[in-house]
Amino acid sequence: MTTVLDRVPKPVAAGDEMEALRRFHRDTTWTGTIAEGGMGPGSPAMTATGSGTHHAIQDGRWVVGDYRQEQYLLDGTHVLSWQLHWVAGWDPFRREYRAVLADCYGHAEVMAGHIDGDRLVFESTGDPAVRIRLTWERRPGAVLWRNEASVDGGPWSLVEEYRCTPTAARGGHSRSNQAVRTFNRHVLNPLMLHLAGRRHWYAARIEHVGRRSGRTHVTPVAARPVPDGFALPLPYGRDTDWCRNLLAAGGGVVTADGVRRTVTSPRIVPAEQVRDSFTPSWRRMLAGVPEFLLVTTEPDPGDP
Repeated sequence: MTTVLDRVPKPVAAGDEMEALRRFHRDTTWTGTIAEGGMGPGSPAMTATGSGTHHAIQDGRWVVGDYRQEQYLLDGTHVLSWQLHWVAGWDPFRREYRAVLADCYGHAEVMAGHIDGDRLVFESTGDPAVRIRLTWERRPGAVLWRNEASVDGGPWSLVEEYRCTPTAARGGHSRSNQAVRTFNRHVLNPLMLHLAGRRHWYAARIEHVGRRSGRTHVTPVAARPVPDGFALPLPYGRDTDWCRNLLAAGGGVVTADGVRRTVTSPRIVPAEQVRDSFTPSWRRMLAGVPEFLLVTTEPDPGDP
């Protein structure tokens, strides 16, 4: 016998479609380029680095992504910080994927998507003047992501393209990496600080102000000299305390080879942008580091 409760629609359950979608939504970091004119007529070509985290909501029916990206002119000048919120899932009535996005420009849109093997594509719905097409293409160890646009039904043109590297765990660190970081912080770093920054020693020391405590901290880092500054490798990712403190404060102090210098304009750059400045031995040692914190040096007021 049919009851009133039987006529109330029941929530849908997450199925295989969501498992397939989650293959393309892993926590990740990326580097890539933005085409000239990609952000509007006359906009310059740029490079970008970014990161994204994901989590499931409503018992796995939707996957949520939060993304942040730093954009730079080709000379390294920081242009802006971009942010986007993304919610995607399977629409069992339309038999397609649906997503909504909202970014820091006040742009919000509904998109429709499909999966073809190792390729996920989302496109604008309706008939907007500017259509957007987002493509995830799974490659060994990475995902190639593209953003393309079509104006008034014209051909698709490339806006931006990134190589995304999945991170091993939330926050970008595997358990083994986290263990190494803990050991470095409590055991190795205090020992290294006795030598860091001295002449003819490979490690520098960086002074940075805690973004919440306001206290000055000192950390040994493998700072490598580059034109007008230093490149600081980020082997454990961009969310280490010293990196976040430098970005929040807009700089700090680096002591390297016995010389103390104020550093400013910290920005995260892909390794390809700085690696040519290293000696062959340092290129080999830092070959596995995907990103660096690039800083500009100024004479320290305490220098003679």
